[in-house]
Amino acid sequence: MCYGLDKYTNFRPQWTGGKMAPCETMIESPSMEKLCAGLLLVFFLTAGFSSSVWASPLQLTTQALVDDDGRVWVRLTVKNNGREPLYDVHPMFHFHHSMVMMDKIVRLDPGQGVTLENTDHPPVLRTGRYPLVVMAEYKTGAKDEAPLTQIHTDSFYFREPVKSVIDGEIRTTRQGDGSLLKIFLRNNSSSFKNVRLMLLLPPGLVADEFGQMMGFTIRGGEEKSFEVPVHRSAENTETVYPVHLMIEYAEMLKHYTGEIGGEIDFRPAWDRVALVPSASATGILALLVWYSYRKRSKDIFSPVGKRLGRENG
Repeated sequence: MCYGLDKYTNFRPQWTGGKMAPCETMIESPSMEKLCAGLLLVFFLTAGFSSSVWASPLQLTTQALVDDDGRVWVRLTVKNNGREPLYDVHPMFHFHHSMVMMDKIVRLDPGQGVTLENTDHPPVLRTGRYPLVVMAEYKTGAKDEAPLTQIHTDSFYFREPVKSVIDGEIRTTRQGDGSLLKIFLRNNSSSFKNVRLMLLLPPGLVADEFGQMMGFTIRGGEEKSFEVPVHRSAENTETVYPVHLMIEYAEMLKHYTGEIGGEIDFRPAWDRVALVPSASATGILALLVWYSYRKRSKDIFSPVGKRLGRENG
């Protein structure tokens, strides 16, 4: 049986003596629809798989409370969003460029969450926004394996939720056995700012040319960029690392903070393309849709299609 042009136009099948007239053209095959549906399924499955490959099972959330005298209480919730237990979960707070260790959680079962409270944050004096950084190490299995690291950045404000006017981005490129961070900063105001920068690297990464702090002046409307070589320590074998740059400055008795983030990937170039299956499915699907459209247009405007249109007009 032929579907003719009735599926895509107002033309009706022509009947002759109770029988359908011989069909000289075929617009679309049902197998094409099934193939397109299958490719869509492959796309969503592979995209979901690719996005979950590098997702950390450890979730960190913070909540800060500041009283009128500037005293700070921070609650940290550590939760296992994975399907397997996590071991030796050890969170650390970074307060004003100093580190405060929290109690180690020996085992965190799937779905389990633990809330820790910290009162060691120094009192804040200036009105404004302050950074809050948590770095947590954890293991996914054997006790002798190297720990993984999860970095959580947040902020809290005292009296007034001011917003930083300094923004930017971090780009990374491979450089031999290491990586090169290309950091870009912009001052989106008309006045200069004396900024302080703190680069947060997970354990296993070393930046020899960037100390704990860096400071400089950036004029109004100015853009600055600089490069930071980074390499892995000899005993570290991880391939993907999150990096964060905290940006702080003070102005008119107020404190401002912001942050930009990036990712360092030490995987070989051929192994970095996690979305190859979904990209391939997308390309094939686009090709089939284009082919179907071209075939449909060709059939409609073919002599047979025009004749059927005149007969049904």
